[in-house]
Amino acid sequence: MKINLKKSGFTLSEIMVTLTLIGCLATLTLSTIGASVQQRARLAEFRSAFAKMDAALKSIEYDRGSIYACYTNEIDMNDATEYGWRINGIPAQPARTECPQFLHAFTRAMGATHSCETNPRQEGCIPANYPAPRQNCILDFKNAKRAYVFDNSMILLTYYHPDGQWFARRMAIDINGRKGPNKWGQDIFPFSLTPTETVTVNGKIYVKDVRFTSLQDGRDDVYRKCYIDGAGRTTKEMMKESAGFR
Repeated sequence: MKINLKKSGFTLSEIMVTLTLIGCLATLTLSTIGASVQQRARLAEFRSAFAKMDAALKSIEYDRGSIYACYTNEIDMNDATEYGWRINGIPAQPARTECPQFLHAFTRAMGATHSCETNPRQEGCIPANYPAPRQNCILDFKNAKRAYVFDNSMILLTYYHPDGQWFARRMAIDINGRKGPNKWGQDIFPFSLTPTETVTVNGKIYVKDVRFTSLQDGRDDVYRKCYIDGAGRTTKEMMKESAGFR
């Protein structure tokens, strides 16, 4: 009886192709995992930053016994409905008469260790590698009028002078300070001071609560077009993601 002793196996080319495929899959998997871990870390930093800002805001209002007259009147009613803001009728008029006082109290409550109120880039508050907006975009925080560095390294940027009418709706926060990547939508986010509760008394609208929110005048889309490249998020997107962060 004839016995066939021929052994089956893989050729060298088959083994090389298999190893190449495994390497490609591993690279894609590690890249996805790395991006996910990085985004979760950013969400954690973002949530921590805004929680600290919110606590400081409530603290200075409690100490003063009233809300500072420093807020915008631009309210996205879709946001008001989604987040349960109690906006009674039309929004209140914008307020800016107490923005300088607000900024002074808020930066102290946040633990400001360094302030730059003439030229933040030359004075060292803003890193030199901050991104400039694309052409025809007005939100140029790279040339911020004022900047404040806090004891946890966060940086508050104000493009408009606090005496100006746009201050309450044109601020930004760098959640990890001078540490990179120093990019919009990754560690730098703009925000507004927005009334989230109003009441009408004798036909006059009064603001009862103010919160830090994403830009409320439809500029989240403009902000994306002006700044964000690749995987960046708008402030609103980060707020929604961080709310469900685990």
